[in-house]
Amino acid sequence: MGQMKGQWRKEFSVVLVAALILGLLSAMGQAAAKPAFGGTLRIGTLSDPDTLNVLQSNSVSASWILDLMYPTLLIMNEQGEKVPYLAKDWGYSEDGLTAWFELRNDVKWQDGTPITSKDVKFTCDVTKQHKIGFNAALLADVKEIRTPTPTRVEFKLSKTYGPFLTSIGFWLRVVPEHIWKGIEDPKRFPNSNPVGAGPFKLAKYEIGQYYEMEAVDSWFDAPAGKPYLDKVLFKVYPDINTMILALQRGEIDLCANPIPPASADRLKATPGIKTAQTASLGYVYFTFNQHRDKAKALQDVRLRKAIAHAVNKEMIRAIVLRGQAKDIAVAVSPVLGSWHNPNVTSYPYDPEKAKTILQEAGYKDTNGDGVRETPTGEKLAFELLYDGGNANIAKAMKMVADDLQKVGIVVTHNALERNGYLAAFRKLDYDIAAGGWGIMDEPADYLYLLYHSSTYGPDGINRSGINDPQLDRLIDQARGALDAKKAREYVWKIQERLKELVPEVHLWVETYILAYRDDFAGYGVFPSDLRGMVDPQSLVRVYKIK
Repeated sequence: MGQMKGQWRKEFSVVLVAALILGLLSAMGQAAAKPAFGGTLRIGTLSDPDTLNVLQSNSVSASWILDLMYPTLLIMNEQGEKVPYLAKDWGYSEDGLTAWFELRNDVKWQDGTPITSKDVKFTCDVTKQHKIGFNAALLADVKEIRTPTPTRVEFKLSKTYGPFLTSIGFWLRVVPEHIWKGIEDPKRFPNSNPVGAGPFKLAKYEIGQYYEMEAVDSWFDAPAGKPYLDKVLFKVYPDINTMILALQRGEIDLCANPIPPASADRLKATPGIKTAQTASLGYVYFTFNQHRDKAKALQDVRLRKAIAHAVNKEMIRAIVLRGQAKDIAVAVSPVLGSWHNPNVTSYPYDPEKAKTILQEAGYKDTNGDGVRETPTGEKLAFELLYDGGNANIAKAMKMVADDLQKVGIVVTHNALERNGYLAAFRKLDYDIAAGGWGIMDEPADYLYLLYHSSTYGPDGINRSGINDPQLDRLIDQARGALDAKKAREYVWKIQERLKELVPEVHLWVETYILAYRDDFAGYGVFPSDLRGMVDPQSLVRVYKIK
């Protein structure tokens, strides 16, 4: 069979290097010391995992723990490149309709069972059959999966799909078939005693308190053949200020969550604490639910455009992020280099224009109470859902509500703790919802997940419910292009269409500040808060300074 590696393999990583230099150069001013085995690294986190079900989970706090136990086929290095992990090679047939991975032959599950191509096939089959998470959408065009050898898995595709391998390879965590094959409902499987394969295993935990992980005896990706650390202990804190105080007191050694810019100077002045920076590969936004009966006005693009004009994004970034952020117009970040269309800019802050749009569209304040009504008499009043434990988002949403009040739109806050927020978000139980995506790495692929009409609903991540045939066509063309340059042309057009449709308002792309104590060394700093300093490639290198 003829085969090709394709331009998708390296195309994305090239544009990230400049964006990551700042974080990589400023990352580690650590004392030179000889690595030694032993020690427990205590890591602070702001929430429990949403679930230990590695197929169903979709939270940052869960990823930090689960990524240490369940391998992906590919992983991202510190320069943002997709590099081998469980898979050692990958590629496409000449016609682009067969995709393949070649696996390592020396990795075992923690019960001693070898990992084979059948585990990969099983994970994909279960994910697709039960429509589990966004990986099910990535597998939608797979007609058949074959395992001709214990180390080779082949995907027969119904059509060409350029970013398939780098997307599914990076996002799909493989599970052991011999453990999961008897599970009747894999969506609801709690996985309370996980059997994984990674540099650490979960030893014990208490929800709301801690998750203790023990190093394994052998791991192929550790420079010393196994982690230097004996244990990694994740400690759960109720809010960022409590976690920062714990770092200052020496109760933890590392904050997994990024530090708010307002706290950075104080931490830098604290003896024994260092900071690093890394680029975000995601963004913060708020989205409009266009399929909720009690918020039907949000189906009107004129209202959504008025809201976009009414929000002072520059002021929000200045106050909340203190300059540690960039503007973003639509869902393709300027961090992504040539994938980003520079001609697509944010709607400028112009509250008077917002008022004019609303007035001309028939949204008027007929009784003088300061709140506009729809042409059919309902007040322009919406519920705003967000994670109340995220200090930056909480502060920004208060500013958003104030801005909207000035143009006659009332927003009531529904600030929930993290897992409550995620549950409501998945159920589409909101009028407007604010959130952030951690890694948006392959534009032609994640634009499909976010905006294609087929991915709307609790099992997808099209959270606005946008349904636009023109947009669907452009997305299908972008995903189908095997040539990255051609795909980029469609991605630019998608950005133009998204600005017209306003399915959401994007607020910022953050430069993350990470904080840690200098008692440990060897950290790596990886792009995004999803990876940061708790990436498995980082933690296998960390050692306690004797």
